[in-house]
Amino acid sequence: MRGKPVDYLWSFLIGGALCVAAQLVFELLLSAGVEFGLSITLMLAIMAALSGAATILGQYQKLEGLGGFGAMLPFTGFSAAIIEFTAAALKEGDTLPRASRKGLSAAFLIFGVGLPAAFGAALLMSFR
Repeated sequence: MRGKPVDYLWSFLIGGALCVAAQLVFELLLSAGVEFGLSITLMLAIMAALSGAATILGQYQKLEGLGGFGAMLPFTGFSAAIIEFTAAALKEGDTLPRASRKGLSAAFLIFGVGLPAAFGAALLMSFR
């Protein structure tokens, strides 16, 4: 199954906008005098917190629907996935510790196995 050109465009635009936002946060931290190495860590934490908040508010899912894979950048998509799966487990009646484990497990499965598998499949398909 192949995507429409407009789907690729949205994926590129959403992914690019997330990267630009991360770069802006990073530059703001540097201009505030934060050390380079710490700026990277803080930028990742800030972007993860923002994507988590957007997931809780139901907005990140809209980005994923519009931007597809472009919205699943690891520094934002990972925290959104953890929160989304944890919330689903809580709705099923799991306790917070159990729901947290389920959320982490699902996110690690997606990003640790699913993402490399998708890249590998795409690479193989490019040689057709």
